[in-house]
Amino acid sequence: MRKLLLKLVNLLLPKPISGKLLHFYINKKLTDWRIYLNDARMDQRLGEMLREYSGNLSEDMTSTYWSILNRKNVAQLLESGYNNFKQTVSLNYFTWLVGTDDPQVKFLQNNLPAQSVLTAKERAASSKRHSYFTDKQSFLYNFITYMLWDFVKKNCGESLLERLEEPAEGNPPSILLDGKNISQDLANSVLEYHSIVSSMQNIEKMHTIMELGAGYGRTAFVFLNILPNIRYIIVDIPPALYISEKYLTSQFPERNVFKFRPFNSFTEVRDDFNKAQIVFLMPHQLNLLPDKTADIFLAIDCIHEMRPEQINRYFRIFEQHARYLYFKCWKKTIIPYENVAFTEKDYPVPSYWKKFFWRDCLVQTAFFEALFSIDKQ
Repeated sequence: MRKLLLKLVNLLLPKPISGKLLHFYINKKLTDWRIYLNDARMDQRLGEMLREYSGNLSEDMTSTYWSILNRKNVAQLLESGYNNFKQTVSLNYFTWLVGTDDPQVKFLQNNLPAQSVLTAKERAASSKRHSYFTDKQSFLYNFITYMLWDFVKKNCGESLLERLEEPAEGNPPSILLDGKNISQDLANSVLEYHSIVSSMQNIEKMHTIMELGAGYGRTAFVFLNILPNIRYIIVDIPPALYISEKYLTSQFPERNVFKFRPFNSFTEVRDDFNKAQIVFLMPHQLNLLPDKTADIFLAIDCIHEMRPEQINRYFRIFEQHARYLYFKCWKKTIIPYENVAFTEKDYPVPSYWKKFFWRDCLVQTAFFEALFSIDKQ
């Protein structure tokens, strides 16, 4: 019935009208979280976050796609548990299960020596199968991970990778290399880290990073390891916020953490907020923070999943709360459930922002990445 409705609406109505109608219909169907909240497997902390989130749903802050994807992620957590999130929910973030014809694989094969590609293939064939992947998926994941790790080592420096190892928490699809667990997520996060710090002077002097849509915290994990004095603020919605809070709190038990909590004004939380080294917020709470809370805002693989008016709003928020912005998006995307096409040129970058770079991403060549100084002149 639902598929028929979607087909008829798209067929009979112009796209702008059909998009609004479908957006209304889907949101009406998705507003009730009780089917998940009443599940006996629901973790109490996740339930608290979901209740707060569902009570503060905002048309200008949360997209239809996020609302739908969140339900899938919650269902996966209930079914497979937090202890396996790196092989379940993580596949909805930035972990790639792709075939040999994927552009990422072709890029790596074309940018590595033939012997490196052959070695990666041999290692992948002899490495373990991952519990939530098929044999074929395990091989392909291992193959791209070995190649990716080699590429990152050659392009970002071996010293960076030597400081990192994939944590066992979350049952990652990690593989062993030289006695150390490595992963695709870890390598991709180092690529992002290197891309930012190699283009900015004195990033070590920066005090605060704020990230929108951090997933389970893979990029935060790298920054917090390499720059131990940095303060990291994650802005997300559950269940991602629940996972990242639990994961990063566990990985950095010595850090002072501001766990997500409801508040009506910044004065209520100022002291705890300012003392914290890791902070967890929901998007609607950004409105309560002082201006220029962060030095740099990161938005990785998230803003292309929003409607244009939401993207415009977040670009204003980026400028309000930070001095720099790094974002990484698909070059072309059809915004899910909105019937709106978005390309690189459609992002609302003000003319007075100072560009460090705007370029194709390495490895994920269907993505672009951009870094700006965003202070008003």
